[in-house]
Amino acid sequence: MEEKEYLMRVIREVGRLLSEVFTSGFISAHEGTIAEMEKLSKTCVQCGLTFAGERLKELAEEIEANRHRMSAEPDRAADIFCSLEQYISLCEKKLALDCMAI
Repeated sequence: MEEKEYLMRVIREVGRLLSEVFTSGFISAHEGTIAEMEKLSKTCVQCGLTFAGERLKELAEEIEANRHRMSAEPDRAADIFCSLEQYISLCEKKLALDCMAI
């Protein structure tokens, strides 16, 4: 049960970061948010959420790149964001079902 609670905390933290990115935008996210995304990316990989970890890292890199471009290209960041948000949503539902089955 502790594993599932830990996974749920990690998933909620990813969701919180996605909310921050959504609020601030794919071009103007804060440096602290980007650093948090990179750190959480490693945590996700360590606890088996490899897809989330890889996508978080990609999203952080894309947002960072957009901050330095003369003409920002938010399409790629939006694609990464949407796939990560869907993945996190599915993980939350799966964990909720698993907890109900116990």
